[in-house]
Amino acid sequence: MPPLPLTSALLTRLPWLSTQGRAVITALVCDNGRTRVPDLVAALGLHTRFQLGRLLRSDGLPLYEVLAGWINVIYWMTEADRTGATLLALARRARVDPAISYRTIRRITGCRWSELRSLGTDYALRRFLENCHPRRHGEPDSRRRWSAREDRDRQAELAVAHPRLPLRLPLSSAPFAVAVHGSRLAYITRARGAAVERLDLAARRFDGTIPVGCNPVGVAFDRAGTRAYVSVRNCDRIDVIDAVTHLPLATLPLPGNPFPVLLGRKENVLYVTTNEDRLYALSPRTARIVASVALPETSHHLALHPSGSRLYVATRAAGTVLEVDTRRHHVTRTFVTGGRPQGLAVSRDGRSLYVANERHGLNVVALRTGRVLRTVDVGGAGVSLALSPDERHLCISLVFAGGVAIVDRASLTLRETLRTGGRPGQIAFDPAGRVMIVPNEAGWVDLVPVGLATTGSCAQPMGESPFPLVVATA
Repeated sequence: MPPLPLTSALLTRLPWLSTQGRAVITALVCDNGRTRVPDLVAALGLHTRFQLGRLLRSDGLPLYEVLAGWINVIYWMTEADRTGATLLALARRARVDPAISYRTIRRITGCRWSELRSLGTDYALRRFLENCHPRRHGEPDSRRRWSAREDRDRQAELAVAHPRLPLRLPLSSAPFAVAVHGSRLAYITRARGAAVERLDLAARRFDGTIPVGCNPVGVAFDRAGTRAYVSVRNCDRIDVIDAVTHLPLATLPLPGNPFPVLLGRKENVLYVTTNEDRLYALSPRTARIVASVALPETSHHLALHPSGSRLYVATRAAGTVLEVDTRRHHVTRTFVTGGRPQGLAVSRDGRSLYVANERHGLNVVALRTGRVLRTVDVGGAGVSLALSPDERHLCISLVFAGGVAIVDRASLTLRETLRTGGRPGQIAFDPAGRVMIVPNEAGWVDLVPVGLATTGSCAQPMGESPFPLVVATA
C-alpha cells in the first residue's frame, strides 16, 4: 500500500485529476517516484509511453521525469520531517546513489538540500503545485491491445526457466488474485496491467481480457456467477463486471485503496478493507457504505464464518485476527497470533480458523475458545491460504520462497512443497477440487492437478517436484 499521508497530501491539492491521473500519482508515491515508464504504462493499461504523455498533459501534470522527480523530492522531505534522517541515510535506505539524490534535488527544485530543508516541506509542495494546472481534456482510452508476441516470448522463457510443473500458462503484468465460478470460468487480476484475464478451465486457456482501473488486486464472484467485484487499488474503487458478457458494468467508490473483497452470505453486503485501516460494509446495489469498522492495522485478507454471522479480518502488522459481528458490525473478539497474520480459511463446521503467517507459517485457532492451538512450520513465510474443497488439505503460498506448501489438515503435517518459482499469489480450486490454480506475479499461472499434488508418494523437498511441464499458449 502506498504511504497514505503523502498520497492524501498530493491528491487533495489536485482535486481536478481524472481517475487515471490519480492512479499515476498513487503508483509513483508507492514506489517513491522511481517507477519505470514501461511498468507505469502497463499498470495503467496503456499501450505506449505516448499515451502516458497525453494523459499527463490532459490532466495538467508535468512531464513524467519532472513529476517523478518532484514526488521523489517530496517523499524525502516528508521522511526527513518524520524521522529526522539525513538525505544520505534516506538515499542509502532506498538503495540510491547519494550523488544522484543531491543532483535530482538541485535539478528539480533549483535548491540545495540544506536550502530546501530550511524552506520546509510546504514550500516544496507549493513549488510542485506551480507545475500543475486543472485538466482541460478528457481521459485517453485506457484499453490495452495485448501483444501475442509478448506472450510467445514469455512462453519460451518459462519453458527454459521452470521445466517441472504440470501446466503453466504465460500471463504478463503480475497476475495476483483468482476467483472461480463453476467448472469453466476463472477471473485472474493483472495487478500491473489494469485488467482482469478470463480463464477457461475446461479448455485450459485464456479466453479474453477485461480492462479495469489501475492496479486491480482482489476479485470475487457472486453465487450465481453473474457479477464479479474487482478491487482497483490505485483508483479507490470497486469495479463491477458482468460475468456473462464479461464487460464492466459499474464502479463503487471508496475512501482509500481497497484490497480484499468478500461478499456476505446473503450477498447484500460487500466487505472491503482499505489502507485507511478500516473495514467497510458496502451495498453492491446502492453503492452506499452501510457500516465501517476501525482496524489497528491495514488488512489484506478476509474470511467469512459458514453461518455468515461472523467475519474474520487479519491485521498483519498488528499480529491479530479480529472477529467481527456482521449484524452489528463491531469487533467481538481478538485472536492474538503474533507475527504477521495473512491468509485466512474457516473449516466448514465452523470450529477451526486457519491463518497463514509470514513469521510462523500456519496458525490454527479454535473458534470456540479463541485459543491458538497449533503453529505449523511450513518451510517459509505463509501469505495466501486456501482450504481444498474436500477439506483434506491446506495450501499456503510461500511468496518469498517461491513455492506452495501443502499441509494435511487432519494431522497438521507438511505433506509436500511444490516449487513454483517467482512469487505465487492467491490460490483457488475448481469446484470439484481437481485443479489448484496459482497465479504468479513473475508472469504465469500454474494449474496443478490436486490428485497428483496431494498424494503421499508426491512428497518432495523444495525444488524436486516430479511433474513434467506442459507450457500452453495463452
